[in-house]
Amino acid sequence: MSIPANLDSANLLSEAAYGCEHLAAVLKNDPTAGQFKSGFRKHYESLAPYTKPEAAAVQTTGLRTVASLKPKYHCLTCSEVCLNTERKAHTKKMGHVFYMESRNRYVFCEGCVDFVYDHGLERLCGPAARYERAEGKGKWVDDSASEIYVKNNAYKNPCSRRGARGVWNMGQTCYQSAILQALLHDPTLNAYFLAGGHDVHTCKRSFCMACATAEVFMDFNSGEKTDAISAATLLYHGWDASREMAGYRQQDAHEYFQFLVNSLHTCTPGHSESYDTKCQCFFHQTFYGELRSSVMCHKCGKTTHTYDPMADLSLDVQLQNKKRKLGRSTSSNAGTLISCLDSFTAVEDLHADAAYHCEKCGNTPQRASKRLQIRKLPAMLCMQLKRYEHNSASSEKMNCHIDFPVTLNMLPYTVKKDKERVDTSKYIYDLSTVIVHEGSMDSGHYFAFTRLPGDKWVLMDDNKVTVASLADVLRQDAYLLFYSIRSISPQNGQA
Repeated sequence: MSIPANLDSANLLSEAAYGCEHLAAVLKNDPTAGQFKSGFRKHYESLAPYTKPEAAAVQTTGLRTVASLKPKYHCLTCSEVCLNTERKAHTKKMGHVFYMESRNRYVFCEGCVDFVYDHGLERLCGPAARYERAEGKGKWVDDSASEIYVKNNAYKNPCSRRGARGVWNMGQTCYQSAILQALLHDPTLNAYFLAGGHDVHTCKRSFCMACATAEVFMDFNSGEKTDAISAATLLYHGWDASREMAGYRQQDAHEYFQFLVNSLHTCTPGHSESYDTKCQCFFHQTFYGELRSSVMCHKCGKTTHTYDPMADLSLDVQLQNKKRKLGRSTSSNAGTLISCLDSFTAVEDLHADAAYHCEKCGNTPQRASKRLQIRKLPAMLCMQLKRYEHNSASSEKMNCHIDFPVTLNMLPYTVKKDKERVDTSKYIYDLSTVIVHEGSMDSGHYFAFTRLPGDKWVLMDDNKVTVASLADVLRQDAYLLFYSIRSISPQNGQA
């Protein structure tokens, strides 16, 4: 029986009309609905929450009382009691579909071959339900006063249920906290780790980063806790895997994202490290795309292509800032994400005389132009806005605003030739997380704005969680932007 992972989906489930289509067929019909509800309430009250010791025939000693090791299924139509192996035969013979499991009193639908949850039936089990007869007809109704009391006095835990839980800072580890918030709210990653995509019980790898990440996902989605989670195991495993990441010193969030993604890829059984072999592992499909670099000789027109994997896009935001300083731009800000992507995929002349040797021209140096385009897009697209400039004299961080959209069409930056005939919807990405660095080059603090189900935004500042608006998010001086693809397709961006 599936359990909703957040409060929004729990509300949708609890407010659904019926538990399944088979229940709907019964409960939509007034005559049968009343009989079914009465039978359901009768069985619910007769069965204890847990099975009492039952009589079992033992050949050596005769009849004695033992605790039943297997649950029984009580037919809600004829009161026949079946074991798990007998239920299917009873349904086939009698046509009865619904059963109540003896230990927990869950409803089992043989048509679905699964336990089902129906909000209306659940309400019949509480003290607020009663049966009324009027004009010769009876129906189950709710005691409105009791229900109002329950609603007003029920304790809710929206923090853990909504997934809005912080991550403890263990000593300048805000870079890790911010990156984890971007990953923990991705539905694809949640489905992978919570469904046992990486089996922590059979994994034999020492200091496995995937096992440590799975532990974080399970802790994060635990409904029993309300406070922030600890990612200590993941942190220490990272120290063991990389000397550069070890120690309580400030790290770059972008570098940690690259390190973590590569570590998860490496920990996956059957992954491929060869560029000649396409890796089909889950993490490669989720995080890695592919860039195509095209160089064209100006003399003969020959174009050569090379392909490289990409885990993110690093976009230059310095160009318009330099133009503004030189008086070549009247813009009051450094530009937009769209202009950065346009510059990233624009044709660039290779000015150096010996920059390119054309084979068709006898391997002689020729003037040429180069262009980068995306050949394959990942499901989760990370973009770094390069705010740091290093030269021989000094290093500088550019604090300026870059406009970024909530919805992004990546089709113009791919290698698709006939873009007019392409299904544009497969290239649409939605903003999911914005990571901000506050401070100088040498010191500072990372925090993240993350989108929750229902397009609600929260500010994740280590263990502190604050409700935010979309306007709050869009005015940030972003350092890392995470976009999630709206429609998953195995051939997104593939030429």
